[in-house]
Amino acid sequence: MRYRGEVTVFLTMILISIMSFLLVTVESVRDTGARLYLRMAVDSSMDSVMAQYHRELWERYRLLGLETGEDGKLEEEFKAFFEPYRRAKNWYPMKLTSVSRRDAVTLTEGDGAYFEQEILDYMKYGLIGMIWDGMEEGGALETLEQMKDAEGVNALSGLYDGHTREAVRVEEALEKINAQLIRQKEGWNRGMEYLNGLDGDGFIRQAKDMIKALKQLPSLVNGYEKKADHLNEKLKESRQEFENQEDLSSASRKALEEELDQYEAYTRSDGERRMEIAALEEKSRENIIFLEQLIGEAEDIIDYIDNWEPEDEEDELDENELWDPVRRRFSRYPMLSLGMEFGIRDKEKEGWLERIGDLAAGGILELVLPPETVVSGKKLDQRELPSEEAKSEKAGAGTTVLERGRSGGVRGHSPIGVQNLLDRLLVSEYAIRYFSAFETKLPEHSFYQLEYILYGKKRDRDNLEASLLRLTALRQGLNLAHILGDPVKRQEARTLGMAIAGGTGMAPLAAVVSFFIMTIWALGEALLDVRCLLEGGRVPLVKSRSQWRLDLEGLLRIGAQGRLPELPAKEEGTGLDHKGYLRLMLFAGYCTEYVYRMMDVMQMEICRNQTGFRMSQCVCKVDMEAAVCGKPVFFSGGPWTEAGELRMEVSGSYLEDNRQ
Repeated sequence: MRYRGEVTVFLTMILISIMSFLLVTVESVRDTGARLYLRMAVDSSMDSVMAQYHRELWERYRLLGLETGEDGKLEEEFKAFFEPYRRAKNWYPMKLTSVSRRDAVTLTEGDGAYFEQEILDYMKYGLIGMIWDGMEEGGALETLEQMKDAEGVNALSGLYDGHTREAVRVEEALEKINAQLIRQKEGWNRGMEYLNGLDGDGFIRQAKDMIKALKQLPSLVNGYEKKADHLNEKLKESRQEFENQEDLSSASRKALEEELDQYEAYTRSDGERRMEIAALEEKSRENIIFLEQLIGEAEDIIDYIDNWEPEDEEDELDENELWDPVRRRFSRYPMLSLGMEFGIRDKEKEGWLERIGDLAAGGILELVLPPETVVSGKKLDQRELPSEEAKSEKAGAGTTVLERGRSGGVRGHSPIGVQNLLDRLLVSEYAIRYFSAFETKLPEHSFYQLEYILYGKKRDRDNLEASLLRLTALRQGLNLAHILGDPVKRQEARTLGMAIAGGTGMAPLAAVVSFFIMTIWALGEALLDVRCLLEGGRVPLVKSRSQWRLDLEGLLRIGAQGRLPELPAKEEGTGLDHKGYLRLMLFAGYCTEYVYRMMDVMQMEICRNQTGFRMSQCVCKVDMEAAVCGKPVFFSGGPWTEAGELRMEVSGSYLEDNRQ
């Protein structure tokens, strides 16, 4: 029997075709699954790499940073986390051929913008339970304007405070002139006594002493004119600065205008006195000639008396008659005097006021620190700190964050970091939460962290001093704005100014002294405010009349004793504490330097437990590329070839996706 295989062959070919189709379909599905599996594998490996964030950085500061270490470390870690996926027994066999890091963004890059963004991302959740009225854009802007107004008021008051001292020096120059005129008058009185007593030698001595006094007048007049000219020039410069000051509120500008006009009124009144004083120079020369002639006549009379010999025993010399012409002429001596009021009547009180200003300028720490304070003498090692590295790279030195934000994104990303006032507030709030500040007794190994962030000096003491000087200046400006807006306090200052200057005839000078009193009063109150803050108390940003501590009597007592009075026992008050004012100073002067100094503090603190830790080695965003070669399962005879290589890009970031 003859067998025919057509059906078998046909069925075999059909089956092969069907099997091939099925295997190709399954392999295609498997390949698609492999791609998804590979994507999951590289994403999970990257997540595992990013999960190795620095634990202490997170636990202490709530920031995420992946410490990279030496070159190739991230790639090796990625391979290690990828290995379990490669070794898994499944339908997706694969081989990781290469891993390369395409980019890694450190926390110190972008002028600190990435560092700021991590803070802002955290603070969205860190604000829970936070009570602060200023935490909204309108309140932030109002607070900033108040601080700018206070700084503007304080800057101008500092200028005119110096002008008051210059005005006092002008008055002192007049007093020196008057002292010589008094010496002249006293010499004339004694000279007349000698003439009446027929003592020619005594008269000549007094006349010569008068000439000495008169010869000093030209130099004293010249000194007075130089001081007056200097004051006039400085007042013009200060007036221009006042006109150019843009940060003053309308109320402060109006009040200052009224007070500053008094300085110009003083210089106008001084111009009237100046004509009289200038005439003294010529009159003194005329009087010197007058006295020299009288001395010559007196010497002739003395010679005549010494050489007189009587012609007979009954002749007598009438000396009174001989001296009578000299006496009559001397009585007509044109006495020089100042026909005006001048000088400071109560020099003691004026000196006490000046002393308060000198005390604040000479050593703020000794003046305001609580008695039990131990000032840190620590000196910081600033080598290899982020701020120093940024300076060497000229990265953001002195650039404000708002200017940086307006310039666009960072490294191709959309704008990140601080972009507005509310962002500045959030970062400032973060700083006072996670960094320490002044304490009467610092813990061992600690330092004034917030003060360092603000000023960046090597010595703890210098940072504390700079911080307290700025805090005092801020409070002085706010206090002076309060005084200028309080008619009662302004009148009290004018009354004391009139008493110090010396009567209604010295009204222009009294007005100048009154403004000086206001600035010193504001300073005295500011010193008490700072002491209160350092002792743990609170001080309102803008005070009411009932919250004012210091009266003028207490102010003069500070000047007399050279120290601040003891404050009453600490009470729970309203307003801001010390850290609250540091927050405001961070907010008002916010710049990239502050951001880098925050990194400095973090690095120094973590280095206590981990020597060699560097913020510049902590990344917040990593871009990598993994090359993976997969092997067919249903067509497994083929070798591992690069033709089947698949390159996958993968990124890991601690920044929120919508801000990347």
